[in-house]
Amino acid sequence: MNLHASSATATSSENPNLSAALDLAAAGMPIFPAGPDKRPLLVGWQEKATTEPQQMHNWWHAHPAALPAIVVGRAGLVVIDCDRHPGGYDGIKAFNQLASGKGIKLANVPMTKTARGGAHLFFKQPPGDPLGNGRGELPDGIDVRGLGGFVIGPGALLPDGRRWAPVGGKPLLTDAFKAGAVPELPQWLADIIRPDRKLNGVGINGRARTALEATDGSRGKAYAAAALDGAVAELSSAPNGKRNEMLNAVAFHMGKMIARDWIDEKAVADALLDACDANRYLREHGHRATMKTIESGIRAGKEEPHPDLPDREPSEGDPAPLSDLSDLSGSQTGKQNTNGEGHSKNRKIETGTWDEPDWTLLDDRRGKLPDFPVEVLPTSLRAWLLRTARGAGVTPGHVAVPFLGIASSLIGTARRVRACRSWSEPMTMWVALIGFSGTGKTPSIDVTRRALSLIERERKQKIAELQREHETRAQKAKAEKKKWEQAVAEAVEANLPTPPKPPSATEPGPFVAPRLCVSDSTIERIAVLLEGRPQGMAFVADELARLFLNMKRYSSGQDNEFWLEAWNGKNFVVERQGRPPVVLDYLLVGITGGFQPDKLARAFEGDDDGMYARFCFAWPEEPAHRSLSNEVTEIEPEIQNALTRIINLPAEEEGVFAPRTVDLSLEAVSAFESFRTFLAQLKLELDGREREWVAKGGTHVLRLSGTLAYLDWAMLGGTEPQSVGQQYVAAAIRLWREYFWPHSRTALRQIGLSEKHTNARRVLRWLATHRKAEVSLLDIRREALGRHLDAKDTRSVLDDLVCAGWLKLVTTSTAGRAIHRWQVNPQLFSGAPVPERSERSERGVGGDQGDPF
Repeated sequence: MNLHASSATATSSENPNLSAALDLAAAGMPIFPAGPDKRPLLVGWQEKATTEPQQMHNWWHAHPAALPAIVVGRAGLVVIDCDRHPGGYDGIKAFNQLASGKGIKLANVPMTKTARGGAHLFFKQPPGDPLGNGRGELPDGIDVRGLGGFVIGPGALLPDGRRWAPVGGKPLLTDAFKAGAVPELPQWLADIIRPDRKLNGVGINGRARTALEATDGSRGKAYAAAALDGAVAELSSAPNGKRNEMLNAVAFHMGKMIARDWIDEKAVADALLDACDANRYLREHGHRATMKTIESGIRAGKEEPHPDLPDREPSEGDPAPLSDLSDLSGSQTGKQNTNGEGHSKNRKIETGTWDEPDWTLLDDRRGKLPDFPVEVLPTSLRAWLLRTARGAGVTPGHVAVPFLGIASSLIGTARRVRACRSWSEPMTMWVALIGFSGTGKTPSIDVTRRALSLIERERKQKIAELQREHETRAQKAKAEKKKWEQAVAEAVEANLPTPPKPPSATEPGPFVAPRLCVSDSTIERIAVLLEGRPQGMAFVADELARLFLNMKRYSSGQDNEFWLEAWNGKNFVVERQGRPPVVLDYLLVGITGGFQPDKLARAFEGDDDGMYARFCFAWPEEPAHRSLSNEVTEIEPEIQNALTRIINLPAEEEGVFAPRTVDLSLEAVSAFESFRTFLAQLKLELDGREREWVAKGGTHVLRLSGTLAYLDWAMLGGTEPQSVGQQYVAAAIRLWREYFWPHSRTALRQIGLSEKHTNARRVLRWLATHRKAEVSLLDIRREALGRHLDAKDTRSVLDDLVCAGWLKLVTTSTAGRAIHRWQVNPQLFSGAPVPERSERSERGVGGDQGDPF
């Protein structure tokens, strides 16, 4: 059973953990949810912890069994954690002995009895540098939680009934914290916790001394535990620029002890991962890259098992401190240099092994992605889709995606699907097929585009009638205007008040033939066309890269602003040089087209406004060769009729365009709410562009569900839908989760999961093209990045590539400033290995919701 995935929901009165979280947050302590196993449920929990009640409700709605965890460092607290283990250490007894020896009373200290019978003692951080999670020379059974740490808060309840309860007779933590009455950690206790370390390897912490002096068979295990404690404490507070080097060195050193069975490898990896979370390394580099560094260092360390501990402490000076990472780094360097990577005496490799670089930074291939789930579509569409795909020689996904995009754009804002009174969306979608040239993108788009072109040709007579009606109105307005001008002249002549201009005397302006679709046009021309079709129109192009590459290049960003608003369907003013502006009540343009994979990153380069997040991407598999078929015509009458029915949706009241709303049914609202809960949890697990794309998942599903409902109606005929039923929402959710999310996730990797990811890919491609064996920061900044970044940000990109195993920093000592160069991993020039299958979201493809139709 997955305790983290419970679907139950509860109010604060029903859920004691939510109630405890709200109480702690109300007192001012930053809170986040942890699982019943006490592991954080959020990546980046230190930053995401909050005091906001609404966020608490969202988290506990997604994780009803979660425990409230306090980020003690951000709260300015330090917690003494006394554990009790049956048959083992008794931290409470040990602390009492310490306190009684000092004659200390703890009457005003907030305390919590933990679920396992231990105790948490809450203190304010002492003056000076804040304490972290290092225990210093405290006795066994006593740990410390400070900067970079967290504890489960009082009031937390486990599923088995055990709880973290306030200790009777002591101040409540919430009351003391709110009143600023939490006592400061006593200095004598701070002195014990702060390790007595000296630089350059002259000191050793108390636990290590105990390990060296032990005489039983547990000496190695005690030594390794002390080493890990010290290393984690130092790594947790490591500064930028040193974290990767320190992590690699610590992992290597602990690997030597793992080889001796002094400590468990998983325990080491978990502890180092927690330290990387504390110093933000994990958040910036991701779980996969962080684990690769840890595993690489451990693997190298296991090849050099730690020597036996000495029988006694050496007489000439103390051994090196277990957390002195400068020495540890030297140990690993020695290992690397024996692998044939010789360097002159004054050159030092400062990074880890690069046997397994992160190939995903270079992977332009699609991998294994799910096929389009035809069974999810309304029954009225399935046979046509399969038949048409065979006729076009492509897959069903090739045809379905542009068809959905174009059809949604034709509905536009004539019908708005409404989830609640405060949220409605136009139907318009942006969709893009990804594929190399010759993989079927154009024939697939043409299936719908040909039908649309025929409809536009057949509309010429209707447009001619509209033009005649417009010209009649224009002539009538001229006549009314002439009469009004004459009345004004007569009034002036007679010295009488002049009559106001009547509405009927206002000329309607030039006639604009309503267009359904354009493929290449300026924003000024599109704005004028939208005056003729205010419900919106479709922009359809075989290659969309040119549209996006030119957005900021020639218009000082005006095109970019226009297209961002063209997704929303709100009012917009298009300024025109030397002519009156075009004022649009509804700026709405759907986009359908294709991208070649290698142009995706350039098309969305520098996209800090989320343009890519508006797209539902599809990367269908390249179709296999198929024999010619006469099963389908170029333009299928049923699709032509369906699109015509959509185009002719009534959208005027007394000659004025008036959008209509279509509500979700009650059952559909329930299904949509469940999906939104899923999205809220998924967003917590993601960062960068993936998170931004998922954030629009509710809008994508809402628009898609309305489009499916109206397409089903258009194919079958009958009465126009009065609501969007549950079956359409369920179908839209399945399409989003099982198709668009995994495909879009792959597309986002081509674009770059973040701006740093994009820049790293750009540098690697430049290095591969120019076959550089060694580069300087100036080379990368000027040549690879085109001065796009400053020196500091360029160094950050280089550090990321070091972490990914593609570069090694080499420092040459000189009489003046040291010279830094980066060696390039020769694997960059040998080609990438066969890629792994692209991941589907663990939650994004799970759960069979059945055939909604």
